[in-house]
Amino acid sequence: MTILVNGERGNRIDPSDRGLQFGDGVFETLRLDAGRPVLWDRHWARLCRGLEGLGIPLPREQDCLDDLREVAGSSRVLAKLIVTRGPGPRGYAIPERVQPTRIAMGGAPLAIADEGHILRLGVCRTRSGRSPLPGCKHLNRLENVLARREWGADWDEGLMLDDLGNASCATQSNVFVLEGGCLLTPPVDEFGVAGTRRGWLLEDASRAGLVVQEARLSLERVRAAEAIFLSNSRIGLRRALLVGQRDRVAGGGPASAALAMVFELGAELNALA
Repeated sequence: MTILVNGERGNRIDPSDRGLQFGDGVFETLRLDAGRPVLWDRHWARLCRGLEGLGIPLPREQDCLDDLREVAGSSRVLAKLIVTRGPGPRGYAIPERVQPTRIAMGGAPLAIADEGHILRLGVCRTRSGRSPLPGCKHLNRLENVLARREWGADWDEGLMLDDLGNASCATQSNVFVLEGGCLLTPPVDEFGVAGTRRGWLLEDASRAGLVVQEARLSLERVRAAEAIFLSNSRIGLRRALLVGQRDRVAGGGPASAALAMVFELGAELNALA
C-alpha cells in the first residue's frame, strides 16, 4: 500500500496529531479509475463541508488530487483521503496555530463484483448516534466499529438503527428499500453519512423514471420491503436480503419492473469512471 503524508511518501504520523488523539478530522473513501477519483465533485464537497464544520483549514484541491493519483498504483483501486487538524498540545482546546495533516492511502485493486450475489444483511444491536457533523465522514467511527464486531459468519453487512428504532445506515454503506415502485432511503440530517452514490441516485434516478426519496424507515418497514439495496464506493449499488428472510421478487411479480430499473441504474452507477 502506498501512503502519502502531506504529499510525502511514508507512514510517520506525529503522535500528538489531533486526528489520532481525538478523531479531530474527516475522511473520504474513493474509487479511483486510472488515478481519477470517481464522483470527485461529490467527495470534495462533502470533505469541505466536514472541514468547515470543524473549523479546519481546507487543503488545496489540487494537492488532494495529486496525492490520490500518486497512490493509485493500479487502474482501479479504492483509496482513502484523511485530513486532520494536525498536531496540538494536550487538551481539547484548539491550538492557535493549526497545521492540518493530509494523508492519502492506496489500496488493493478492486475486484469485479458478482452482481448476481445478493448481500446478506444482519441487524446490529449497536445503535447509531446523532452526528455532530450530519452527513459527513468524521473520524469518530466507534459505533461502526462496535457494530462491525457483531457481524455473524453469514453476514456481508450489518443494518444499524437509530435511537428510535428506525434504519439509519449499514455499518459501511447507505441503505435503500424498494416500496411501491419507489426507492426509499433514510434521511441523513441526524444519523448516517450522505454517501456519494446515494446523492447520485437521489438526483439522477429520475432520468430513468425511478422515484428516489428520503423516508423514515422502521425495521418493520425494511422487513416488509419488496427489495433492499446497499451502496458505497466499494460495492457501488448492490442488492441485499435480511438474514433469514426469503427473496420476495425472485419469481417475478409487480415489483419486477421497478427492480429491473434499479438494476439498470446500479449498472450505470457501478460503471462510472
